[in-house]
Amino acid sequence: MNRNQEAVPYRIMQLLRQWSQQYNAGMRVLRRLDNGNPVGFFLLYPTAKVSESNFFTSPGKGMHLSSIRAIDPFVMAEVGDPDCAAVFIRSWMIEPSYWNRYLPLFLKHTQSTLAEMQQDFPNLCDVHTLIIHPIYEEMTGKLGFQKTIQDTKLSVYWMYIAIDRFLTASPGLD
Repeated sequence: MNRNQEAVPYRIMQLLRQWSQQYNAGMRVLRRLDNGNPVGFFLLYPTAKVSESNFFTSPGKGMHLSSIRAIDPFVMAEVGDPDCAAVFIRSWMIEPSYWNRYLPLFLKHTQSTLAEMQQDFPNLCDVHTLIIHPIYEEMTGKLGFQKTIQDTKLSVYWMYIAIDRFLTASPGLD
């Protein structure tokens, strides 16, 4: 592994800590009951208006967590920002071996967290996510997300759903 690849996990840890200091209400960890080890994680990122145009550009430009770029193309909105209309699901992962048992619960918890975020950001109406791994493509499609922009060089793409549709999406995924 080269030095840049080795630096990515450390960088992710730093970013998560920074984002949790800015707005930790959108971050959750699903842990095993027996040993407390994490098996799932989500990060709902309230996006400042200045960053919304990123959802309509090449998806590769939105891959800040897994890249070595120094500058994040997304700015987090401040609590109470009336111009914050979009949430970026920067991460929504659950270990595949736990999907059958915990996916509906994880989705329900994501929905309740997003509903709570509407108190802090009353004009939220859009939910965007970046699909990096094909394992999540079918699941997001079942929830009602629609592909918007495919990257021309990478196999990643943006997906979108209106917040009211996401909040009522059925957790009955098979």
